[in-house]
Amino acid sequence: MDLIISLIEKIKRRNLTIAVAESCTGGKVASTIVSNEGVSNIFLGGVVTYSDNSKVEILKIDKNKIQNYGAVSSEIAKDMCIGVKKLFNSDISISTTGNVGPKLGDKSSSLGKVFIAINFNNKVIVEEYNFDDDRNANISNAVFHAFSLLNNIL
Repeated sequence: MDLIISLIEKIKRRNLTIAVAESCTGGKVASTIVSNEGVSNIFLGGVVTYSDNSKVEILKIDKNKIQNYGAVSSEIAKDMCIGVKKLFNSDISISTTGNVGPKLGDKSSSLGKVFIAINFNNKVIVEEYNFDDDRNANISNAVFHAFSLLNNIL
């Protein structure tokens, strides 16, 4: 948790705001942020776009792109990150999409595959991670890596 506290302080010092779009982490990124006091000035909001339809309707992702690349892809992680940044007009955005297990939901990607995207200064960085088949561990790892990636960018 020291990482998240340090990250929140960095965001506050730089007078930035953040929003999140989550699929495979199901709100854990947002929950981790708001579990810390004093974040109301920096955290603008988040969406859990677990279904393909919610990605299309809420984040305005082209459904053909989801069909072509799959929901678990760097392309969709990038579009989720861009979409939520626009939705909340934030300085920073984070998105997560993946197959956390224990069964495959997306036949085009492997179990444990997660994509995390960060959008800052209108530059999107997407990282791919390959975890194992432990659902809870994969979600925790994805949340940790999202904050680590953002910390390294800031």
